[in-house]
Amino acid sequence: MTDTVTQTAAADALAPSRPTPGRSAKHGIARVLSNRAVQIILVEIVIIAIFQVLSPSGAFLSEANIRGMAITASQVLLLAIGQAILMSAGQIDISQGAAVILSSVFSGQLMIALTGTLPVPVILVLGFGMAILTGVVIGLVNGTLVGIVHVNALVATLGMLSVATGVAQVATGGVNLFGMPNELQSWFGSVSFGALPLPMLVSLVVILIIWAVYHFTPWGTHTLAMGSNRQSARRVGIKTLQNTIFIFVLSSALAGLAGFIDLARYSTTNISGHLNDSMAAIAAALIGGTVLTGGRISFLGAIVGAFLAIILQSGLVIVNLSPFYQTIAIGVMLLVAVSLDRSSRAASKRDS
Repeated sequence: MTDTVTQTAAADALAPSRPTPGRSAKHGIARVLSNRAVQIILVEIVIIAIFQVLSPSGAFLSEANIRGMAITASQVLLLAIGQAILMSAGQIDISQGAAVILSSVFSGQLMIALTGTLPVPVILVLGFGMAILTGVVIGLVNGTLVGIVHVNALVATLGMLSVATGVAQVATGGVNLFGMPNELQSWFGSVSFGALPLPMLVSLVVILIIWAVYHFTPWGTHTLAMGSNRQSARRVGIKTLQNTIFIFVLSSALAGLAGFIDLARYSTTNISGHLNDSMAAIAAALIGGTVLTGGRISFLGAIVGAFLAIILQSGLVIVNLSPFYQTIAIGVMLLVAVSLDRSSRAASKRDS
């Protein structure tokens, strides 16, 4: 009898412990709360509540403001995803804002020149194509400088930031363009499905396609491998040069699309704006969990990080704070993002 009891106790001691339902639930909640994207969403909920209380008559969550934030998001999300892909390969692009400006200028000039000579749908399609083409050319130059000439990405895109902005100012004489076809706004820029603007829907579809290609084709694996160790990636046969040029082209093409959306939204250019867009996109990607030095990317994190920047900008405006505070907010976001990135890398080294 004693032997039987002893054997049973020994078996119980050696058997793997079964977590209780309560402990499993707590563990599951802890895992969810440790996710960077979930943490950002919780912060956003708190910030939204604060701005809703501070805004006049609760205007922050009004349909008009939500629609405005959504259409702004349609541009920022594109830039953040482009930046996240570049960062996953160990690259960076601070010329995105200039690409937005120049693509909108060239697209606007083309549509103004063609007005009255071609059917409006054709003009809009050509304007859209010009915006994308402008972004592609900028990306080709950036990618060539980085991949072939071996200029540091920060230096190359810093130069492009100055060049593209200067070209836009020369092309317009420093004056914003007006006179785009009214249909640009009425057929696209101001079209909404409830609170969801059509430009936002277009951006989400584009991002979904990019996410699917990145995750379900070798391209994503190759890009992450380049970010982890570029030399090793080259040795195993990954075409690092072609992929470097491609991701810079993709980033600037997305900026071109953002430029067309900006043009459609206001029916005018904004050649003095958007210069901080790259900083917001970098901050969004970093806060979302994409690593600055490459090897890791979070599409969902970049998206919620982009919304954090938009919520802050919109909230500061609606509570009647100076626009200069928006610049401060983006700067703080960037500093926090870099700090989180360094903490994440330090933690990874300790774990390894």
